[in-house]
Amino acid sequence: MKFHALLAPALRFALTGAALLGVSAQAQTAAGQTPLVKVTDAKLPFDVSLPRGWVGLNLKDGLGGITIASQPQPPAALMRLLYIPKNGKKVDLKSEFSSFEKAVEGSGSALTFKGEKLANYGGVSGLMRQYVITSKEGTLVMRVWFGNGAKNFYSFQLTVPSQAFERVNKTFEQVLATIKF
Repeated sequence: MKFHALLAPALRFALTGAALLGVSAQAQTAAGQTPLVKVTDAKLPFDVSLPRGWVGLNLKDGLGGITIASQPQPPAALMRLLYIPKNGKKVDLKSEFSSFEKAVEGSGSALTFKGEKLANYGGVSGLMRQYVITSKEGTLVMRVWFGNGAKNFYSFQLTVPSQAFERVNKTFEQVLATIKF
């Protein structure tokens, strides 16, 4: 199930000029709730509502799901709602997180664990972790939820420059609350 081998494109996109994000993320996440648009796609194992004005990205990493950014070019806040079919395999979320953390550190970035909590979205249970990722390009905050569904392993992620985290995280919470499997 390892998402970790495919992490580099997403981190590069979010990190490039991370310190410059400022105004565009603020505009997308003004005070109050961000307007969401419902997305239903027969190819996806879930329905979700996404922030209006964000753009879809194809990071060409072969993963199933949705990747969106607060703007078309970096620096940008990045949300990924990904899945991998389990094909009958058991998935250990702590082991998946361990592999994920090693991959981030292997990319040359410093990873600081900030906390973990059990979290349930759309009836699927999982673990949410928060990290600070530091590299020469800047500092990011990343929230990652790994979910263990009946048929799929899920990875829902928010990666955002640290100065925009509080605002964009509210939008991420709105999105997660709309997930329906």
